[in-house]
Amino acid sequence: MSPSQKEKTLQAIRSFIILREKKTKERTTQLSSLENEWTMTQLHIVSLIKEHSSSANNTFLACQLRLSKPAITKAVNGLLEKGMVVSGKKEDDQKCVYYSLTEAGQRLAILYDEQHQKVIRRYEQMLDSFQDHELEVITRFMNEWTGLIDKPLLVDEKANSVKGDCFEDQ
Repeated sequence: MSPSQKEKTLQAIRSFIILREKKTKERTTQLSSLENEWTMTQLHIVSLIKEHSSSANNTFLACQLRLSKPAITKAVNGLLEKGMVVSGKKEDDQKCVYYSLTEAGQRLAILYDEQHQKVIRRYEQMLDSFQDHELEVITRFMNEWTGLIDKPLLVDEKANSVKGDCFEDQ
């Protein structure tokens, strides 16, 4: 690949990341009501509770979202404070706390799920414009990128530069 093509690709990635973050904030704001603003984690949580109401506890949510239990607790506490979820114990399991949605939480989950389905349909329409061999390259690229995100950044002391998936300062 020529250096100029690499530069174009990196610029496309930068533009994608910046625009995606901006649009994610806009979509989250659309799901806000009055002074309430929701994180993507909280929106995913209400959706999961809606779909899996009988098993929605910290362990289940952490596993499904691949987040730590403390991160789930923090997000759920915000949902509890804003009246979106309630916590309780099952008769057959007094040890574990389970979550269910309030009426307001149900409405939020439905709104989020509708938005999520719109996004999925848009992605599917876009992917329909690619041939199978192109989709294979895209899939390989995304899998490589995902693997790169989990790797720590390496510091090249000779060049005094940072290498990795960090684009903010470039």
